[in-house]
Amino acid sequence: MKKQLLFAMMLIIAGALSAQETITGWTFPATSGPDSLYANLGLTQNHSYDIRFQWVLTPTSDSTVNTVTFVTGATTYAAATTGWDNGADIKFWSIKFKANNYTNFKVSSKQMSNANNAGPRDFKLQWRLSSGTYADISGGAVTLGPDWTTGVVTDLPVPIAGQGTGSIYIRWLMASNTDINGGTVTPAGQSMIDDILVTAVNSTGQNEILYTNRLKVYPSPNNGTFTLSSTEPVEAMSITDLSGKIIVKMTNPALKQLVKISDAKPGLYLLTVRFRGSDQDVSTRIVVE
Repeated sequence: MKKQLLFAMMLIIAGALSAQETITGWTFPATSGPDSLYANLGLTQNHSYDIRFQWVLTPTSDSTVNTVTFVTGATTYAAATTGWDNGADIKFWSIKFKANNYTNFKVSSKQMSNANNAGPRDFKLQWRLSSGTYADISGGAVTLGPDWTTGVVTDLPVPIAGQGTGSIYIRWLMASNTDINGGTVTPAGQSMIDDILVTAVNSTGQNEILYTNRLKVYPSPNNGTFTLSSTEPVEAMSITDLSGKIIVKMTNPALKQLVKISDAKPGLYLLTVRFRGSDQDVSTRIVVE
């Protein structure tokens, strides 16, 4: 039994260390307003970055063409723009974000081109750090159609490393001047993009809470009864057992809250909280003896 418990604990720890978290994303829920082009998913620090239609000036310098509009998307709305003529290896969609202490990046997106005002057919995904030049993402060639099911990328690995606190860029670069009907892209050719998602793994664990910062759990280990002490208001708290079942759930607990796990059995549990005003859950492990 002890060996089974130890194995289960190892699985939980491994799962916490390898869980993909949303870093940034765009679903374009609105068609107007100051935030309509800004990321609406992921880490709060990335919500101030917008999606752009850009042209290459030099390997590390791009121009921004502010002609992005909105059309009906794969879900709600989608970003759209014309002006892709003569754009092979020059014109692209671009996003920017930061993700210090993250690894194992993956990107997903959906693209399509207008069939009547035929937009570009071929794109390829690339990435770079703020101090570097763009590199192709393996498997990142995308062929578009006049629908939201052809030009889809799902969990494509991106070999981002060494980013530190600097910016990371991913772009969808026009790879040929051929439109989706087999002709040549004209100035009226329209291309759309939607449901962009970038995920990664926190290299320090699943947003592991630093006890010395915002939250303390004591005593630790404990017998299933402990005090949760926070320096910031907590909006929600939950405790999950080895099977993944939520066994304790609280809303707006006190800054100093007594917590009891009913019929607590010895083992490892996952404590997850969301601080008030945040859109991100943070977790740590607690041990019951």
